[in-house]
Amino acid sequence: MPFFESTEQFKEVFDRFWELAMEETEVIEKLGKSQIVVRFDIEQPEVHLTINFRDPGPDGEIGTLSYNADVEPEITVWSTSETTNKFWQGKLNATVAMAKGQVKMQGSIAKALGLLSKIKPLYKFWPEVLKEKGLDSMVL
Repeated sequence: MPFFESTEQFKEVFDRFWELAMEETEVIEKLGKSQIVVRFDIEQPEVHLTINFRDPGPDGEIGTLSYNADVEPEITVWSTSETTNKFWQGKLNATVAMAKGQVKMQGSIAKALGLLSKIKPLYKFWPEVLKEKGLDSMVL
């Protein structure tokens, strides 16, 4: 199963992933310093998620996650859920994927690439969440 079956399934996985990611305070603090808003437009299934490191959440938290948000992103990333699955497992070379058209990006590519090194410690959570949700077949 290379793609997620539904938008709800993807959101369930990503919500749990982000919950775990937020516990990595050192990583989140580094990302918070970027003051960046990134929107991921994902296809198969369609999901529009935004991670906002610019505006604090209602409890002052940094790195808020929302779906179908109105906030204007600095960077927009398009990919399929299959490519997104590879990415969050650390199995996707973003530069090669952009060259091949598997990932499309609008905004500052330099800023986006700068975030990549900061998020690497979060990759460990994605396969854990897939297994937790019974999606072992999606672990690469």
